[in-house]
Amino acid sequence: MTTLAVVAHREKLVPEKRAVLRAALAAADLGGARWIDIDKGSDAAKAARKALDKGADTVLVCGGDGTVRGVAEALARSGAALAVMPVGTANLFAGAFDMSDDPEQVVGTIVGGRREIIDTGRCGDLGFNVMGGVGFDAGMIDAADDDKERLGMIAYLRAGAREAREREPFAVKVKVDGDVFFDGEATCVLVGNIGRLKGGIEAFPDGSATDGLLDVAVVTAAGMREWAGLMVAALRHRQQLTGHAELGQGSSITVRLAKQHRFELDGGTKGRTKRLDFEVLPASLVVCTS
Repeated sequence: MTTLAVVAHREKLVPEKRAVLRAALAAADLGGARWIDIDKGSDAAKAARKALDKGADTVLVCGGDGTVRGVAEALARSGAALAVMPVGTANLFAGAFDMSDDPEQVVGTIVGGRREIIDTGRCGDLGFNVMGGVGFDAGMIDAADDDKERLGMIAYLRAGAREAREREPFAVKVKVDGDVFFDGEATCVLVGNIGRLKGGIEAFPDGSATDGLLDVAVVTAAGMREWAGLMVAALRHRQQLTGHAELGQGSSITVRLAKQHRFELDGGTKGRTKRLDFEVLPASLVVCTS
């Protein structure tokens, strides 16, 4: 018997969808699930730990990528399963696993779906599921933040175009498993656990959430033409052939910057830093999938 808790972002889970979810849970004999409502994604990890303390063996998170990231951080290595009803803007994690936002399908996955064990990542004391980075992606996410609720994905597209035009190269040294992988100027450094994104784009063609490795991409593209060429190549899984992306893999990745830069994890900016230390946590998270 599943002992379920629901961690729901109060603003993102609108009343209509909340009602349908409650009805679907009741129909599946899960109407007694403990609900924990939060007002911001940064409260998600604490809420998930509370759910674990109360005996939950499965936690359904209703929110965007920041909320999912926080809940997954708390569940990693606990043995409890993560279920997701995506109600954010980008929904990177849910998109990677083709997760539905239909409440009845979500409940069906919890009751009758598979349990898949995947790797997660750590960046300092923060967990992540999809990827983290510095440069182009962090700048785009930061610029889109104020408009994403109103404009949705258009906010990211507009911010991305601006970043492509204006992003200046910066000095960075990247080490993979202790060995120097890159030392020079770049416009973006991405470290990923899951390679597949929306729209068929694979940021890391060899990326897998079950291989016990993180992937790293150092991008040197500058200007609209080079970034556009890189995006087209990524759709064809050939970005490493453009001359503007160096790809690698390892269990630990260190990014050192000459000056402080904004960084992001799973689509949320986390401040500024001169050093990022990434590591993989192999087979650390149980995920409910269809």
